[in-house]
Amino acid sequence: MSFGNDLPQHPEKLKQIRDLIRDYAAESELVPPLQEEEVIFHSGELIQKHPELFLYQKLLAVMINNYAWSNIVAGIPFNRRILLLPKCISHSTKCPAKYDELGLLCEQCGLCDLAGIISQADELGYHTIVSEGTTSASLLLSSGQVECVVGVGCLHSFERSFPLAVKEAVPSIAIPLYNNDCKDSKVDRIWLDEVLAVRNESNWKGWINLDTLKTLVKEWFATDKLIALFGENDPTIDIAINWMEKDGKRWRPLIMVAVYDAFTGKSGEYDETIQKLAVSIECFHKASLVHDDIADEDDERYGKPTLHKEYDVPVALNVGDLLVGYGYQMIAESGAKHIRKLLKVASHGHRDLSLGQGEELLWRSNEKLLTQEEILRIFSNKTSPAFEVALQFGAILADANEDVQQIISNYSKALGIAYQIKDDLDDFRQDSIASGFNTVQPSLVSTLLNKKHPEKMQEWFDRMQKGDTSIATEFLQWDETKEAMKATEEMLVEYKRNTLKSLKPLKHPTLKILLTRLLNRIVPES
Repeated sequence: MSFGNDLPQHPEKLKQIRDLIRDYAAESELVPPLQEEEVIFHSGELIQKHPELFLYQKLLAVMINNYAWSNIVAGIPFNRRILLLPKCISHSTKCPAKYDELGLLCEQCGLCDLAGIISQADELGYHTIVSEGTTSASLLLSSGQVECVVGVGCLHSFERSFPLAVKEAVPSIAIPLYNNDCKDSKVDRIWLDEVLAVRNESNWKGWINLDTLKTLVKEWFATDKLIALFGENDPTIDIAINWMEKDGKRWRPLIMVAVYDAFTGKSGEYDETIQKLAVSIECFHKASLVHDDIADEDDERYGKPTLHKEYDVPVALNVGDLLVGYGYQMIAESGAKHIRKLLKVASHGHRDLSLGQGEELLWRSNEKLLTQEEILRIFSNKTSPAFEVALQFGAILADANEDVQQIISNYSKALGIAYQIKDDLDDFRQDSIASGFNTVQPSLVSTLLNKKHPEKMQEWFDRMQKGDTSIATEFLQWDETKEAMKATEEMLVEYKRNTLKSLKPLKHPTLKILLTRLLNRIVPES
């Protein structure tokens, strides 16, 4: 018998523990998605109150997570749910069922409980899959056909799948099997039947579909839409409009609209005010790219000549300045009811971004490596303000209170740093390192390398000074460089974790789910 991994073998005892969880949750206000450390914390708190439960630590964690999601899952229609059952419920020796690419095709022979469970789920309208692993469920979730998972499995399998469910912020309920030996398994039918049938039509408005929003937001940057916003015909304005139309992820307008939707549930309803504010945010971003490209002496952006290469530096500088002016003009003329707040957020973001960029530009003439603290400060100032402006705009438009705005500010700071660390690592995952990486762009990897192996950084610098081009590829093969990359990867994990930790006090589940999912879209796994 292992500590904390047991499961009572009687429905009555399971019901008793579920009732204790319900009472505890009523006092603790559990808002999904919970992170792993939160689930562990709450299970520990429960064991302190009820020491007799120490044998069921993993079960408590599952039940606590279930309870956090229960209201959300109850609000999702049955036909938007998937029931995922393990094959080990089938009879181990006499099951006549065959398998296809989705899993076991139950013949309802009556030798196990599968037929009864599937029949009940089918009558309610569930999608049901009998399969090992989560691949089939993931496909249905990513296709948008389903929005939540009710899963039956052993405690070991839930422990493995929990990080994935948290990462994607998937509404889910887990019902553990009585046994963990993957053979002729049984589940508490009373508990499962109760979960399958739960329904509340008022508290869930569906996932915010970022892909659909992205397509819609893209339409706001079509030529005719931008001409209508930018006004008079002028050659400089034409260049600015053309630059605004060019490719880009348009993360910032998308984020603003998604946050607004999370608060209001008005997906698809965007008036002129919202569209003007979304374009204003992109104006600031596109202006910063023009200026960055000049400062970094980049020749291409989006696979095409940068603006200063297509025209010249004075023209590009002026177009960047024009876009900043248009950004503030659109805020002022947006008709939003909190224009002063919006202008304050935008101007502070603009100021902080310029300070971060200024620190980096001044560093370039110093010929010394920055400290880890200095680099993290530059990372934060260069990227976090842009994310924060977009997030705060959506929150302010929806009348979010100051507590929520503070959480968004903390989230943005950690998210910006994580984004820049990943960008830094991506530079080191190429076939060769860019020749100017350490002279025009601060690098956490090179700083960590220099901190532990200064002789290797000196070797890189000396060979670069002598024109030894082989160092560009050899540098990436050094064990010391790989060691620094590993340390940087660990810092990336830490800052992603900090980003999620910042959401802990958030009481708005739809916004918390959105921001959790946004982190993984903006800073995906490599």
